[in-house]
Amino acid sequence: MEDVEGDGSGDRQRRIVAFAEELHRLRVSVGSPSFRKMASLSGCISHTTLAEAEKGLRFPSWETTREFVKACRGDEVDWRGRWESTRKDKTPEEPVLTPRLDVRETGRRRFVVPVAAGLVILGIVVLVTVMRTVSSTGSAGDGELAAKGALIEGDHARFIQDVTIPDESQVQVGEEFVKVWEIMNAGKVTWRDRYLQREDLPVSPDTCQTPERVAIGDTLPNERVMVSVRVTAPDKPTTCKIDWKMVDERGRQFLPKSRPVYFLVYVIGPPDATS
Repeated sequence: MEDVEGDGSGDRQRRIVAFAEELHRLRVSVGSPSFRKMASLSGCISHTTLAEAEKGLRFPSWETTREFVKACRGDEVDWRGRWESTRKDKTPEEPVLTPRLDVRETGRRRFVVPVAAGLVILGIVVLVTVMRTVSSTGSAGDGELAAKGALIEGDHARFIQDVTIPDESQVQVGEEFVKVWEIMNAGKVTWRDRYLQREDLPVSPDTCQTPERVAIGDTLPNERVMVSVRVTAPDKPTTCKIDWKMVDERGRQFLPKSRPVYFLVYVIGPPDATS
């Protein structure tokens, strides 16, 4: 979501507020369901994010807007047009910066710097030890999705389980199903406005069809989140193995060196009608 405060464009801010008022009217038109109920219907956007979208303090991402509209039985095509119109002069996002240590108390600086340096050295020693261990075992441990090369320092994810459609399940040609993963935020960074995006873009017509990316609900450190994607099997028998990586609104991977989450299904023909 994009902050409105300090934007400098009064016209744009008015459009964002007007967009939020339209979302509010949409929710009222279907009986003003609670944001928790809407989040439950969505399954991938938190009630807090939905509430912020209606307040107009931030400009919601399309995924947030889409889930809001779906929960209120609105027309996604119509709302996509409204969202694009409001967003048309969005300014480029600032690059993600790693926070730096800011020692404001002069009297403590001489103590903090040596300690910080010692911690850095200790961290390097531990990292080298871990890397050697990983090199010898070939894996950082079951369920690890990220460690090195994170876009944001302290970011980390852990795969917990396949909630639906275990890998190597069989599905019928043309069958529709919902794949759900459970993932844990194992780092120190709150997840907000994140998505799982397919790796095999553009999608071939001969494989399982899904959205290009699906939203990940806001997730605090040490919390778990369910991520779901609707899948339609192709009309011919095949094997579908689809890899997904965590990205931001611009498609940048948060954990580029991580192993992807994926689903693997065998698409089989319909049963023999003569048997």
